[in-house]
Amino acid sequence: MNRAPASNPRPASARPAHVSLRDRCRELGVPVWRYSATGHILASPNEPGVVGQWLASAAIERLIEKQVQQWQGSDEPRPAQPFPGCTLVPLSDQHRRRRGAVSVAMILSRRALDSEQFLLACQAAMLDARAARKAIEPVARFGDDDAEAVARMLGWMHEDLRGALDAEQKVMQFSRQLTECYGEISLLYRLGQSMNALEEPLRFVRLACEELHAVLSFGWIAACFLDEVPEARSLQAQTIVSGEAPTPASDFAPRARELVREAARDGRSIIDGASSSGLATPDAQVLVHTVSHRGVVVGGILASAKQGDDRLVSSSDQKMIGAAAGSLSVLLENAWLYEDKQAMFLGTLEALTTSIDAKDPYTCGHSERVAHLAAELALALGMSREQAERIRIAGLVHDIGKIGVPEGVLCKPGRLTDEEFDLIKKHPEIGEHILRDIPLLGDVLPGVLSHHERFDGRGYPHRLAGEDIPLMARIIGLADSFDAMSSNRTYRAAMNRETVLGEVRKGAGTQFDPALAKVFLTLDFSTYDEMVARHHRQATAGDDRFGRPSLGKAPASQNPATQKEAA
Repeated sequence: MNRAPASNPRPASARPAHVSLRDRCRELGVPVWRYSATGHILASPNEPGVVGQWLASAAIERLIEKQVQQWQGSDEPRPAQPFPGCTLVPLSDQHRRRRGAVSVAMILSRRALDSEQFLLACQAAMLDARAARKAIEPVARFGDDDAEAVARMLGWMHEDLRGALDAEQKVMQFSRQLTECYGEISLLYRLGQSMNALEEPLRFVRLACEELHAVLSFGWIAACFLDEVPEARSLQAQTIVSGEAPTPASDFAPRARELVREAARDGRSIIDGASSSGLATPDAQVLVHTVSHRGVVVGGILASAKQGDDRLVSSSDQKMIGAAAGSLSVLLENAWLYEDKQAMFLGTLEALTTSIDAKDPYTCGHSERVAHLAAELALALGMSREQAERIRIAGLVHDIGKIGVPEGVLCKPGRLTDEEFDLIKKHPEIGEHILRDIPLLGDVLPGVLSHHERFDGRGYPHRLAGEDIPLMARIIGLADSFDAMSSNRTYRAAMNRETVLGEVRKGAGTQFDPALAKVFLTLDFSTYDEMVARHHRQATAGDDRFGRPSLGKAPASQNPATQKEAA
């Protein structure tokens, strides 16, 4: 028999699924072999004593190797019975639909001990048949009718282990991405705070024009961005004028853009009035300095109608406008780089929270919907868009602490025990601990930590009451409860809208801030309903190979009252 050479050890970041599978099968008394994709044996059962000798016999190993070879020729390998009372279950590793190594689990029933193959294996291992039978009886513990059910259970367990490993690796990858971009995002964020421009480049452009107009003696100074250049992003086709423009805005913008194109083509920064398309008198000049982004001209700064005795553009004017255009190019580069990094940061957070929601198909899109509802409520309360956006981000990450809660507890369909509910109640503090070292998220921590506090003081983790609960947390808590009641869960079906709104009214003053509840009831839920439909389509798009409950409705055997609280 050929043995594959030992492979390099995997990083200690995640426990391989096949190792966990082997450990669990050992607890069940199920021996497991592991073969490479090419049919070389990688590991044999390491059972002690007579059982190990019998399993390691040439007869058994030849039998399993032959079965593995047969599976390699099959598109969809299925459990096989090489001899009476023995079922071999293939548990294949797959990566991007390509089959990899395979673990082979052997399920033995008592009938196997009476088979000819059992005696042949005893002879091959030079074992006394009676002694071997007595030693192997604890392993051959399954009834003949149990093999199929155990095989299905092993398949589910293997798939769950692989899914958990994939999720863990994705979380680790997202964490690395957050760490890698944190330094750069933090620097750009501080720069934006000091200049108050990176988040609003158009505002900076307007201020730049106003400052230049105040310092220089031109009748008007304008910033004009081309309409055919996508690199201009949010500034595309924008025109800002400080001073008195020589023509109406509808005429000025296209003429100014043409002068910018001419300056980009010819490399000229001074254009005679006669050639200025009516933006300057014949005896005046127009000064144009282009603004570039990554080598592409996206716009320019223009100045004309110079005042005073000398109406011609001076070298000092050129230097000042040129320096302003150069500074604007650098600032726009930083602003758009900040925009990219901010999008990556938020995208990474969204991907991370999506992976957490995906631990349970019933919570698909939950964090995104809570973030939307929380932001809508903030705007309805009169908060600024900037404040609403911070509350939206808090809603997006409010359940990030569920990373630290066992999946078996999160997805449990029946009543939670007190111990299990205590585990659930830890997720706000876990989430706050995960996020507190990221300065960009410092202001959202109260929403994460306290979103399960109740207005009457009966919530968790600190039993805060009334306005001692941060406003952000009160907003997210209301949005969180609304979505939980409006969604299918493992323990109950979704409530209809009328019932949910009735529960919000009923909870005002006890679970919810009554002032917030009153405003919440006036919200337009049409966008929320579209999100629910989209998330439902996403959750039901793939086929479920292991018989998990459909998202169409919750299991009828579960009563909502049996669950302690929507976590």
